[in-house]
Amino acid sequence: MKKKISLTLLVAMFIFFFLPKTGLAVDYSITSVNIDAFLQENGNVNVEEIHTYSFDGDFNGITREIFPKNGTKITEFKATENGKTLKVEKDDNLYKVHRKGANETITIAITYTIANGVNVYTDVAEFYWPFFDDRNESTYEKMLITIHPPAATDDVIAFGYDQAFEREVIQQEGPVLFQLGEVPDGENGDIRVAYPASLFPSANVTADKAMKGEILKAQTELYEEAAARAKMQESLHSASLYVVIASLLFLVLFVLISGLRARGKKIDVERKMQQAFFIPKETLSLPAMIYFTKGHIPTEAISAALLDLVRKGFVTKTEESFQLVKVKPANQHEEILMNFLFYEVGSHGEFQFEDLQKYTKNKLNHGKYQTKMQEWQKAVQMEVKTQPLYEKRGKLRWTFAILGILQLAYSFLTLGYELFGWFFAFLILSGVYIVLAISYRPKTWNGLMIKHEWQRMKEQLPQISMKTWENLSDDEQMRSYIYGVGINDKKIIETNENFIQAFKRPSTILNSNHNVEPYGTNIHSLLLIGPLASSNFHSAHKTTSESTTSSSSSMSSGGGVGGGGGGSGAF
Repeated sequence: MKKKISLTLLVAMFIFFFLPKTGLAVDYSITSVNIDAFLQENGNVNVEEIHTYSFDGDFNGITREIFPKNGTKITEFKATENGKTLKVEKDDNLYKVHRKGANETITIAITYTIANGVNVYTDVAEFYWPFFDDRNESTYEKMLITIHPPAATDDVIAFGYDQAFEREVIQQEGPVLFQLGEVPDGENGDIRVAYPASLFPSANVTADKAMKGEILKAQTELYEEAAARAKMQESLHSASLYVVIASLLFLVLFVLISGLRARGKKIDVERKMQQAFFIPKETLSLPAMIYFTKGHIPTEAISAALLDLVRKGFVTKTEESFQLVKVKPANQHEEILMNFLFYEVGSHGEFQFEDLQKYTKNKLNHGKYQTKMQEWQKAVQMEVKTQPLYEKRGKLRWTFAILGILQLAYSFLTLGYELFGWFFAFLILSGVYIVLAISYRPKTWNGLMIKHEWQRMKEQLPQISMKTWENLSDDEQMRSYIYGVGINDKKIIETNENFIQAFKRPSTILNSNHNVEPYGTNIHSLLLIGPLASSNFHSAHKTTSESTTSSSSSMSSGGGVGGGGGGSGAF
C-alpha cells in the first residue's frame, strides 16, 4: 500500500514539475469587459468590473491582476456571479476567482476600492489610472470604461494615452465614457480625468498647488505630438513610394546590364569552346574544381581527393593499404588531408579504411574529425579564391550593402509609425540588396569557360563511343572518373565502369618473381578504390556529424502610469 502511495506521489510530482505549462493552459476568450469607476468625495474610488469569459474546455476560474499606483492601495476585493459570492484567493497583486466549469460562457462581477485613487489639488482633483498595462497577457475583445464624478458637473477634463487616445466621450453631468473597443494583450491605455476640487471636500490634499494648467498643458502636448506624428506618418508614406520606385529601378537596371554582360560572355565562351568531346585541362586540383563547379563541397569530394592523391602519385595503393610517398604536394589542402589520414587516422604513412572505421567509432574523435574536415574544406576554398575565376566587383557589392542597410533602417522607421505595408516592402528590398552584396560574384571569362567545359563533359561523356573513350589518355580517364565520384554523378561513374568492363586492362602488375606489386595508377585501379572510399567517408561523416539545439528565454517588465496597471486571465 505504501509503495502504491509513493508511486502516485512520484507521478504527481513529475506531472507538476516537468510537464510543459502549455499542456495545462486554459483555452478562453474575454468577450467583453465593462468597468465603472465611482469617484468618492473622500478621494477613494469604488470600482465595479463585469467580465464575460467564453471557455473551451475545463476551467477552474478567472484571474485579475491589479498593480496599484504609488501611494494607492487596493482593498475590499470581491467577486460574484448572479449575486452569489465566489471564493477569491490573493497572491500579491494577483486575484484568483474560483469558479469551476467546462465549455461555457460566464459573467463575473468584481468590485474593489482604490484607496487614495484621486489626487486632489487646490483647483482640481485628478483620477489618472491604468486599468491594464503592457503586462496584460489577454486580449479584451470589447472594453468600456466609465468614470463617474461624486456629483454632477460640466467642468471636465478628460483624455487617454495609447489604446485610450481619442476614445473619450464626456457625457452630460460629468461622467466620462472611454470606448476602447478591442484591446490587444501587451498594450498600455492610461486614462486621465479631472474635476473641480470642490467635489471632493473630505479628501486629503495631495499637494497645495494648482494643477489644472499642467493637466491642460499635458493634454495639449499629447494632441500636438499626435498631430506631429500624423504629419510625419503622411510624409513617410509619400516619401516611401518614391524611395521604393528608385530602389526598384536601380535593381531593374542592374539586372538588365548584368544580364546582358553575362549573356555576352556566355555566347563568346560557347563560340570559342571546342566542338569535339574532350576532358578539360587541369587548371585547378580536382577537389577545388568540384567546389568551383558544384558551388559547395559534398561529402564525396573527400573520396575524390584521396583518389586524386593516388592519381598524382603522392599515394600508392597496395592490396592491404594506402602508402604515402614522400613527395611534398603542391596544394595546402592535399597536405592537410595526407597528414590527417596517414598520421592521425592511420600511422607511419600508412592508411586503411579499417583505420577510419576505428577512428570514428571513438566518440572522442568526432569533434577532431569534423574540425579537420572543415580545415581541409577551407583550404580547398582558398585555392579557388586565389585564382582569377571571379570578377572583382567590390565597389558595386559595397554599394549594395550600404543601400541594403539604409533601407533596413528606413523599414524600422516606417514600422515605428505603423506603416506596416511599407515596412514589409523595405524589409524585402533590404534583404535583396544584402543578399546581392554577399553573393554577387560574376565569373571571369576564364572562370565561365572552365565551368562550361566541365558541364559539357558531364553531359557528353555518357553519349561518347568506346573508341573516343579509348583515345583518351589514362590521366584524362582518371580525372573524368574522379570528378564524377566527387560530385556523385552516377552517369559519369557508370559510363566509366561500362567502358572499363568492355575494355579489360590488368589492374595489378607482376614483377619478375611473379609477386604482386602495388596497383598501377590507371582508371582500373581507381575503379576498385572508388566505391569503397565513397562508402567509408560517407559513413565517417554521418557518424561524426553532431547537431546541437539551443533555446533562449527573455523576460520583460512594464507598467502604466505610476507603476500601476494589470491584466486578466484564467486557470
